Amino acid sequence: MFRWNAGLYMDEKVKKKPQKYRRLVKKKKLVRGCYCITLPANEKNCMDIYSSREFWFRHYRKQEIEIIGLAADREGALGLLLQMAEDITREYGEMNAQNVRTYFRVV
Repeated sequence: MFRWNAGLYMDEKVKKKPQKYRRLVKKKKLVRGCYCITLPANEKNCMDIYSSREFWFRHYRKQEIEIIGLAADREGALGLLLQMAEDITREYGEMNAQNVRTYFRVV
């Protein structure tokens, strides 16, 4: 199951048609190059990156996944990660898993 964070980061392509990309991810459609950035599945990571194709697997249907970033391609996902890291570092002075979780609970 997916949850969309209120402070969802989107690259330029997704910003043009956000509902289209959300619908494609939600319906687990095979979208070439669509990437989701999520809160981490474990305590050691800061964020996780998934190709939308990975959500086809049954394993992900059983998990609660909170999406914090959505990009139309890999380059967009890398740009979003950079922007997120800059914003979190500016806010808290350090980039770590706890600060990422706190930032996206506040946003």
